[in-house]
Amino acid sequence: MLEDGLILSSSVPSGTSCGGHEAVQLRDGGDRLMGQGVLTAIDNIDQIIAPAFRGKEPDIITMDIMMLEMDGTENKSKLGANAMLAVSMSLLKAQAAIEALEPFELIAHLCGQESVALPLPMFNMINGGAHANNNLRIQEFLVVPVNVPSFRGAMESAVVLYHELEKLLRKNNKSIAVGDQGGFASDFKSDTEALDYLMQAIDLCKDRTKGSFVLALDVAASQFYDSTTKKYDWNSLSMSSDQMIAFYENISNKYPIYSIEDGLSQDDWDGWRVLTETFINKVQLVGDDIFATNALRMWQAIENNIATAAIIKPNQTGTVTETLQAIKLCKENGMNIIVADRSGETNDTFIADLAVGASAGHIKAGGLSRGERMAKYNHLLRIEDELVLNMLGA
Repeated sequence: MLEDGLILSSSVPSGTSCGGHEAVQLRDGGDRLMGQGVLTAIDNIDQIIAPAFRGKEPDIITMDIMMLEMDGTENKSKLGANAMLAVSMSLLKAQAAIEALEPFELIAHLCGQESVALPLPMFNMINGGAHANNNLRIQEFLVVPVNVPSFRGAMESAVVLYHELEKLLRKNNKSIAVGDQGGFASDFKSDTEALDYLMQAIDLCKDRTKGSFVLALDVAASQFYDSTTKKYDWNSLSMSSDQMIAFYENISNKYPIYSIEDGLSQDDWDGWRVLTETFINKVQLVGDDIFATNALRMWQAIENNIATAAIIKPNQTGTVTETLQAIKLCKENGMNIIVADRSGETNDTFIADLAVGASAGHIKAGGLSRGERMAKYNHLLRIEDELVLNMLGA
């Protein structure tokens, strides 16, 4: 609450499929809410963080640094990344309000940018892995509209495709229930059958959509990697890193695969080197679990020529300032950035502002269903309209 009575608030998501290097999301433990309560994190805000900031003008960088000093741990285990991020996001919104800026405008200023660009959206169409109760190993099957001049045009094309896919699933007596991230959670015989359905739906609606589509995959391979045997449990097969890479080569030759996220485990650095060498300049190779929005891990990857793009999730690191540091490091070293949602999302639209303010290459906010997903997409539509109006006014 600001002195003029204006109240700014933020809500922090959580992930079902979490990397082992993420900052700690502080939970209460015990019997209440199966141990997942966050009263301890709230107490840390009320009793430790708030007294240090009360009566002071919001300054996101200074106050983030103060919180980091209060916590004093490498992984936010004292205060909790969830507690710290809730405060950090609210401080940024408050500072933007005081300066009569939109949050994305303040983020652009903090990133040293004079202009912004809307991200190219990656829409989740089919859910598998930890995000759905089906037999798919790949966690997210996404489409990326290309050759479309606006975010609105890209979204409208994806909406048509999403509902064409729904009709196709219904026609073949497959479930149209959705998974954690709003994509369809149908059962398929294999991951390649899911790709076949996507391609068929794209073909069926090609006369009613603008531009065209390419495909993106989030494999989330850490979820089925055995660090002892260094093998991947691909359904009934035990596969090596080389065999996983051969599988990706095979499907990339059959389908218009544009991007592969977490194709190998967060701990399989040697495999990642081979993966990157194999696909460099062919497919965008995205690191999520291996980076965890951690600038130190990203620098290690950059030095070792691992991956060509990085997922950015603020709750993996715990403050807006650290998130922006990770973004800056990636951009300075030619690594594309993808601002992404979590499986346990909220209706907060902060990541949409972050993607625009940082001029991210892409945004992943889930499928074209569920309120917490549509909130981000609708906010991006509003931002695009505002930018167009400002341009016309100028």
